[in-house]
Amino acid sequence: MNGFFQTIADGKNGGPLLAAWIIEGAHAGSGAVFSENGNGTALRFRDGGFPPDTAEAICGMPPGKAGNLEIGKERVFLERIPGKRKLVICGAGHVALSLIRLCGMLDFEITVIEDREEYAGKAREAGAHRVACCPFGEALDGISGDLSTAFVVMTREHKHDVECLRQILPKPYAYAGMMGSRSRTEQIRQQMAEEGYDLRKVEQLHMPIGLAIGSRTPEEIAVSVAAELISVSNRAESGEGFPEGLAEELAGERGGVLAMIVEKNGEAPRKPGTKMLVRDDGSFLGTVGGGSAEAGILRTAGEMIRTDDRECRLVRISMKKGTMYCGGEITVFLMPLAGKGRKKA
Repeated sequence: MNGFFQTIADGKNGGPLLAAWIIEGAHAGSGAVFSENGNGTALRFRDGGFPPDTAEAICGMPPGKAGNLEIGKERVFLERIPGKRKLVICGAGHVALSLIRLCGMLDFEITVIEDREEYAGKAREAGAHRVACCPFGEALDGISGDLSTAFVVMTREHKHDVECLRQILPKPYAYAGMMGSRSRTEQIRQQMAEEGYDLRKVEQLHMPIGLAIGSRTPEEIAVSVAAELISVSNRAESGEGFPEGLAEELAGERGGVLAMIVEKNGEAPRKPGTKMLVRDDGSFLGTVGGGSAEAGILRTAGEMIRTDDRECRLVRISMKKGTMYCGGEITVFLMPLAGKGRKKA
């Protein structure tokens, strides 16, 4: 499956991906990777064991689908893997500069558009990764957007705000918002609707921008905007993704057993998509929640490695609520990995 994991490793800095794992059925252990945009789902990679009909069925699903599905005679776990969080700020005034500094700490990849050289220079000093000093429309024309991109409009003039929104609304994005008073933003919302833009997207614009925390200073407004960006990002239905370095290690044909939570009930601590690699030498990377549940998974994975068991397993673990347990139940998918030098099934 190294092609599967390599596709995920290569796509980490792009938009969100959809990983499909067959966890039960004749093709258990095979996988496919799909890309998501505002219009649908497209196949990026399918390993040899993943049925073409199943891949076609997933391509026909709307973006954002995740969880366990029955497709044909097999059970498929769909995990939405978040892309690199990207922030495009139109304007580089006082609030924008505070937002750049704050979102830099939150690991956003920040692009700033500003048509005044002096202010563009301040954006660079504040820590923006890229600064386009040119007309707003011209710069936005070169930014395609995706479902991991947030657009924040805070220019100095009404006409520039409208120009930016006209460019942004047709694009795919995770978030789009504009700074301004309630009366001004409502006027612009009405203008966008009258010009024929998608009414659903117009209504969903975050205007006025930011969470209502009573902010007054540029720094406080930036905090309210950053909080709203985090809120929208974390509401997206996504799995846990891959711990740092895991996808790259798996792409290098690391042997062992990959353990992944595919279902959670009750108050179990970790959600579906949480992963742990148990290596051939007994070391491991990642966690499925710690405690006795994780110890049991480590024992089972170790036994699979010692006996060269090449069959995938689904293991259900119940955690009775008590002093040391949170309660709930998890289902963990255990997938053997054929590393370099090991015999493949």
